[in-house]
Amino acid sequence: MKKNFIYLLISFAIAFVLFSCKEEENTTAPQVPVCDTACQDAHTAYGFIQVFWYIWNQNIAGQPVGTKDFTVPGPQGGTVHVTGTTDYASNGVNTLHLVLQMTACKGMGEKYNLTFKGSITADGTFSLIHKAITYASPIFGYTGTVGKDNWVTDVSGNCGVNINDAFTSVSGTICGREFAY
Repeated sequence: MKKNFIYLLISFAIAFVLFSCKEEENTTAPQVPVCDTACQDAHTAYGFIQVFWYIWNQNIAGQPVGTKDFTVPGPQGGTVHVTGTTDYASNGVNTLHLVLQMTACKGMGEKYNLTFKGSITADGTFSLIHKAITYASPIFGYTGTVGKDNWVTDVSGNCGVNINDAFTSVSGTICGREFAY
């Protein structure tokens, strides 16, 4: 009997240890991704480049090369007055020397919702396998949001912009801050 009592006591002790321990609950909220100013500037540059290519594809691509001077609506509002020249060489290289005067020119994409104002140059060359375009302005305005899902951030500025758009990378400065992607 004493032996059974010891087995019973050991069984209760083991059951108590097994069933009384519980895993601690994690009360820490999941980390929200952080988009620092370099990240914000990269998304702003990306948004501007997307707006530029929208204007190019809708209004310049497929048109005769030469002098340009026209005003068109922005992708989601506002206007863009385009002046300058374009050229196309027999080796397939496009050359552009343009000035875009943006007035409340709005663009929207998956990771940006931005409005641009001011004058910015677009100078460079591109082809199917090459791209080297610089967008520059001593004073260029932007406002809106960048980000996606749970990390949307307000951005705005009215400052110097220099964006170097290469075939495989983009880098530059916005308001004196460096970015790259």
